[in-house]
Amino acid sequence: MKMALIGGGGVRTVFFCQSLAKYADKAGIDELRLMDINPEKLHIFGNIAKYAVRETEYLKIVLTNSIEDAVRDVDYVVTAIRVGGDEGRVKDERTALDLGVIGQETTGPGGFSYALRTIPVMKEYMRIIEEKSNHATVFNFTNPAGLVTQALYAEGYDNAIGICDNATGVKIELAKALNVNASDLYIRLYGLNHLTWADQVKLNGTDIFDTLMSNDDFIEHYHDFLYYDRDLIRRINALPNGYLYYYYHRERALRNILKAPLTRGETILKLNTEMLERLRKIDVEKNPAEAFRVYNEVMDARNDAYMSVELGGRHVKRIPLDLEHLGISGIHASGEKIELLEGYAGVALNYIDAKTNNRPIDLAINVPNKGAIDFMRDDDIVEITCNVDKDGAKPVKIDEVPEANRLLMQQVKLYERRTVEAVREKSLELAYMALMEHPLVGSYSLAKELVLNYQKVHSEYLGDWK
Repeated sequence: MKMALIGGGGVRTVFFCQSLAKYADKAGIDELRLMDINPEKLHIFGNIAKYAVRETEYLKIVLTNSIEDAVRDVDYVVTAIRVGGDEGRVKDERTALDLGVIGQETTGPGGFSYALRTIPVMKEYMRIIEEKSNHATVFNFTNPAGLVTQALYAEGYDNAIGICDNATGVKIELAKALNVNASDLYIRLYGLNHLTWADQVKLNGTDIFDTLMSNDDFIEHYHDFLYYDRDLIRRINALPNGYLYYYYHRERALRNILKAPLTRGETILKLNTEMLERLRKIDVEKNPAEAFRVYNEVMDARNDAYMSVELGGRHVKRIPLDLEHLGISGIHASGEKIELLEGYAGVALNYIDAKTNNRPIDLAINVPNKGAIDFMRDDDIVEITCNVDKDGAKPVKIDEVPEANRLLMQQVKLYERRTVEAVREKSLELAYMALMEHPLVGSYSLAKELVLNYQKVHSEYLGDWK
C-alpha cells in the first residue's frame, strides 16, 4: 500500500517518517510520497527524513511538488499543511493581541484566521484525492483539525478523519506518569478538538478514575494539571485538555503572552528560520548526518519552549507517580498488547492496523458525532474516544456531560459551523457572526474589526469577500 504526506516539507516530517518506518512493514505501507509546494524545504527535510530511516529497507520515500503525483493510486493520505507558513501564524497571533484578544493558532481568532485561508486549499486537495487516489482514507492533521475536518464533511468528503497527537497524548502522558503501558489504559475522552475532557480511566479493565481524582498527590503533581489552579481540577473532576487553559485562565494566559518578548508563533518562526539558515549551509544529500544533528538540536529547543510563553516562562516538569502511593495495587495485565504509537503518524498507523488487521483499539480522533453525544448534531465533528476495528471507528456513548462543558461545546461548535458557512459563501457578515460567537471574542464590533484586519494582512490568500 502507498501513503502520501501533503505538507512533507514541514519540520515535523522527519518525526513522521521515523514513526512510520518502524511499523510500515506491519501496516503494509511500502511507499511514502512527501509532497510540498516549497521545493527547498521539501528537499531539506525530505532528505533528512530519508537519512533518518536509512536502515529501513521496506519503506521507499519519494519527494514530489505535485499533488496529483503524490496522491495518484495511494491508499492513505495524511494532510499537514500550513497555508501562509510560520509568518501567517505570527500575523494571526499579533492581529488578535493588538486588540487584546488571545490569538493562539487553533483557539479563538488565530484558529479562525488559519481556517479561512486553509479550508479552500484543503477542499481543492480533497477533490484531487477523490479523483486520483485509490479511494484513500485521509487523515487530516491540518490545524485547526476539528474545524477543517468539519468543513470537509460539509462538502461531502466522508473519507476524512481528523487526528491530533494532543488527544492521543492524554493516554500516553498518563501512562508515562503512572509508569504503566499505555495499551493497559482505557481513557474516555470527549469534546471538540483542543476542547476535551477525560472523565474515565481504566487500568486493565479496573476503573481507577475516582481513586486518582480523590488523591491529593495526583491532583498536585500530575504534570498535565500544572497549567491549572488545583481547586478548579477538583471542581470539574476531569482531566482537561491543556488548551482549555485559554478558557479557564484566559486573563492569565493573555497577560503572560503580552509580557513575553515573543509569542509562541514568533518563537517557532525564529527557531525554524535559524534551523533553515544552518541547514542551507549543509549539503543534505552529501552530509545528511550533520544535517540530522542540527535538526534534532533545534527541535529539542522548540519542544522545550512548548506552552512556556502562556505559562509566563514556566516549564511543566514530568514527575513520576507511584501507583501504590496513589492507592492503586493488585491490577494485573491480561490479553494481547497493542502498542499505542506516538505522534500523528502513530494515530494514523494505529487506525490502519486496527482496520486492516482487525486488531481493535480505542483512539481519540475527530469524527462525526452520530448520536454519541446526545446534545450534538449527528454531523458535528467531535473529538472523542472511538473503538476502531475492521469496520472503522465507532464513537463511544457519552451519557452525562456537565452543563458547563455542554454549553462550551455547543458555543464553539456554533462558531465552527458558522465559519464553514462563511468560507463557503465568502461572506464578511457571516464571518463577523462566527467570530462573535466564539467564547474568547463575544463581541460583534470586536469580531468585525478582527475579520477586517485579517482580510488586510492575508489579502493574498483570502481575496475579495462580500
